[in-house]
Amino acid sequence: MSWVELLGRLRGASWQYLLDDPRFGEENMQRDLALLEESTGPVLRLYSWRLPCLSLGYGQKDAWVDRGLCARLGVEVVRRPTGGRALLHQPDEITYAVVLPDAAGVSVQEAFEGIAALLAQALARLGLPVQTARTHHAPSSGAHPSCLAVAAPGEVVAGGLKLVGSAQVRRQGRLLQHGALPRRTDAELLARVIPGALPQSDLASIGFENLQAADLARAFAEVLRQQIES
Repeated sequence: MSWVELLGRLRGASWQYLLDDPRFGEENMQRDLALLEESTGPVLRLYSWRLPCLSLGYGQKDAWVDRGLCARLGVEVVRRPTGGRALLHQPDEITYAVVLPDAAGVSVQEAFEGIAALLAQALARLGLPVQTARTHHAPSSGAHPSCLAVAAPGEVVAGGLKLVGSAQVRRQGRLLQHGALPRRTDAELLARVIPGALPQSDLASIGFENLQAADLARAFAEVLRQQIES
């Protein structure tokens, strides 16, 4: 099954749109995981964080993480149920999670690019100067621990830099993809928590730091409806 065919199957489906209050890191990951395991229909969840939080990919090595330093800086450390690399979440960022309970047959990359395209179109509808990457934008070393160090094909970029870091997991045909849309970057904290962290884009750098989650949810719903009905 292709992504286009999956969109067709979503025609008439009742999407659940969740605008959650800020939670601690482990609570956010458990919430996403519960939606993956229990939702009977498609879900878009938008949320934020009570504290700065360093999230690690499910299988990512963590010997480089200075947990003592993170504790002193007030930064939580959690492991995501999804893959990918480390990401420093700030309390005021907008984090998204998309759950599709019946995505069997759609390749990981096709679903990844399809969801990212919906997100990019929703952001563009709100006036943000974003696009999706056509080729890899990566540092010279492929071993960099930061999720935002690499923009894979299809991911959302702004000004040549990755804007949204996303990751995905599948379980028995069910799909969870979540990612972070930073409002502003605390460059000093980022550099201390993720050594050698590279420059990244954020909403403040493109003039949209006041973007509201409710507006993004509305735009996403409008774009999704157009995609399904076209």
